[in-house]
Formats: sequence, C-alpha cells, structure tokens
Amino acid sequence: MIDPYASARLIANRGDLKRKAVNYRRGQDLQLTPELRGRIEKAIVSNQAEFEASALETWRNLKEAWGSAAFNSVGRARYYEWIHDLALELKGQGGMFGYPLVTLYADTLKNLCAGLSQPSHRLHAIIGLNVDALGIIIRRRISGPGSVLERRVAEALREAHVKLRLRAPSEVAVEKKVASAVRQLDDRRPSLQPELKGTGRQWPTGMRLPVN
Repeated sequence: MIDPYASARLIANRGDLKRKAVNYRRGQDLQLTPELRGRIEKAIVSNQAEFEASALETWRNLKEAWGSAAFNSVGRARYYEWIHDLALELKGQGGMFGYPLVTLYADTLKNLCAGLSQPSHRLHAIIGLNVDALGIIIRRRISGPGSVLERRVAEALREAHVKLRLRAPSEVAVEKKVASAVRQLDDRRPSLQPELKGTGRQWPTGMRLPVN
C-alpha cells in the first residue's frame, strides 16, 4: 500500500527526455534572424491575402443563401443552416488573420440562424443586415477592433439576437436600430479632401468655394 504521507522523491534528469525530443540531433536554429523574420512576415501576408479572397467568396455565398431563403419557403431551413455554417467558418478565421470584427459579426449571424426554419420577415431582414455588415468589413478590409461605429453595429446585432431569438419582444425597434447602425457604417467613406477650416475657402453651410 502506498503511504500518501511519505516524502516525495526527486528523480534526477538523466537526459532521456532531451535525447528523445524531436530534432534533438538535427534540429533547426530557433534564433529569429532578419532572414527568418522576413520569411515569416511574407507567409503571414500571403495567408492573409488568401483569407481575404476566401472571405469575400464566402460573403457572396451568404448573400445568395439569404436571398434564396426569402423566395423558397420549401427547404428554407436548409438555407439558414447554410448561412449558419458559413458564419461559423468566418468566425473561426477572422481573429486569426487580424479581422476580429469579422469574427464578432459572424458569431452573431451564426446565433441568429441557429436552428432557424420559419423566421418572421423582420428577423429575416435583420439577418440580411448582418450579412451586409460583414460584407462592408470584408470588402473594405477593416482590420483591428474598429471604431465606435463598428462596435455600435455589433451591439445592435447582439441586442437583436437576444430579443428576437431568446426573448422575442418588440421587433420593430430592434430592426430600426440595426438598420440605422449598418446604414451609418455603410455611409462612412474615407475623406480624400484636406480640411479647409479657417482658410477662408469654406461657406458657413459647409460648401467649399471652387479652387481658382
């Protein structure tokens, strides 16, 4: 019988684990040289480009599935299952390649479509808005955590999931909130003109005078 109160013994390391380790004799140098760093960065950029192309194709499939679900009452559940699976795929890859917003929006889309068969028209519309929001992020290559605007969209989509799939109270207010948030996200464009404030070339209404 083993005495649980017996003193533990320290077993000396005889080097067996080191000798059995993979590539112990023919291992590669793990020192991060400039050459190795360049190869790693090149591989990351290449993989990220592949992800962006793949994500764009996945988004097109999402749009097709969503449109098909609207016009095909028979087998509609299969289209939502397709959307669910595509969203799950995007969720798993977004954060890995520097697109946490893709992961965030795809996660909500997955939850909205899980086990869905005959949704209301408003829930179907919100799913379409979720797909549109994903498309904006993917097509514009918005990486990183995003701004307040992107987080507002995520918040509205999460609220829609809670209210329409978990509690199901009023749908109208939720749909308007999601639509408004996604519309603001879609309307945002990067400014290509320099600021002209205080230069005497701007009307009080915000219209700029033509350049001579």
